[in-house]
Amino acid sequence: MAEIPGLSFGSTVNVLKEGLSGAGLEQTQIANNIANVNTPNYRRTTTDFKELLAESLGTPPSTTELPMKTNSSRQFAIGAGAPPKPFDPVPIVDTGTQMRVDRSNVDIDQEMAHLSMNSGYAQDMAKLLLQQYNRYSEAIKEQP
Repeated sequence: MAEIPGLSFGSTVNVLKEGLSGAGLEQTQIANNIANVNTPNYRRTTTDFKELLAESLGTPPSTTELPMKTNSSRQFAIGAGAPPKPFDPVPIVDTGTQMRVDRSNVDIDQEMAHLSMNSGYAQDMAKLLLQQYNRYSEAIKEQP
């Protein structure tokens, strides 16, 4: 998705865009694992993009809430964490497990379950992103 110079759609769109990007990377890793299910010595790969996305927002990975913005030093920031950092998920090779005699650690049932969950996550991100753009479109057209 191309950025428009000088125009910011707000943090919601950026978070959704990064979530969709991370889901795409995870989808690629899952597809590689499925394609190499019968490859001897192949090690499955994954990403921890959801945790990295939460960290990049300055929130602990275990929470689903975004930090509340404050306007004064007298206000308490609920859910505040560290300042945002760049979101850059990378593939992680799972070297800690071995399932089969051929030293491969790909479980096709597990990969298919991950594929289904990740597809649902990506569809949700895309729907939410479309809803945000529709809101912007309605605001521009001044139609309720």
